[in-house]
Amino acid sequence: MKFDTIKVELEESLGIATITISKPPVNAMGSDDYGELYEALYKLSKNKSIRALILTAEGEKLFVGGSDVKEFIALDGETGPLYTERNNAVRSYLYHFPKPVICALNGSAFGGGVGLAICADIRLCVPEAKFNLGEINMGILGLTQHFTARCFNGTARKMVYTGERITAAEAMRIGLVDEIVPREELMTRARQLAKEIASKSPLAIQYAKQCMNEAERYSLEKIGFEAACIGKLWATEDKNEATASFLEKREPHFQGR
Repeated sequence: MKFDTIKVELEESLGIATITISKPPVNAMGSDDYGELYEALYKLSKNKSIRALILTAEGEKLFVGGSDVKEFIALDGETGPLYTERNNAVRSYLYHFPKPVICALNGSAFGGGVGLAICADIRLCVPEAKFNLGEINMGILGLTQHFTARCFNGTARKMVYTGERITAAEAMRIGLVDEIVPREELMTRARQLAKEIASKSPLAIQYAKQCMNEAERYSLEKIGFEAACIGKLWATEDKNEATASFLEKREPHFQGR
């Protein structure tokens, strides 16, 4: 499988596949990148030899630095909802991927990067990683459903409302990450977990994942409501001001319209 911004490595004898996001300098994900990720996930889901998936990225500073903000300029009340639904579909497919997904965070994750990580089954990160939900700073919102389903509700609300960054230690405390691993051991630990999972009965693992996802289903039933709220925000002047101020590297001036 060949793509422009992701790399796929198959180790079929071990039952492991690795997807590596490669879009320097900050691995910001645009619509085409999400499309490639979806295609890779779809093809891997059909490969019966693969029993566990590792998702990681290239570089030492960032796992995924969020969405490609330049795409926000053209989004409005008509085009924005389609953008949201398309990205939500990719995250949903990752969440429901039939094999366990281990996210090995090689660096910080912001916005959409947290969205990808939170949809994985197991999350490992390096000690220096930072995390935030910066959508609120762009005059929109996101990840309210998955985040509150898997992390402490009070902290989730604070992160959504403020967009503030948290450390790896805080991320582990609230359940955003499961293990903090030294950088030089990150992929070794991810592969160790993947090989352990791949050694189990594939049917038992499949049903175990389905059961645990079902336990979270109620918390995720309102993703459509979230998407509708985001759709309204794409049409606002505040979204346009947030995008412009981000690209112009200045403070935004929100008017509430």
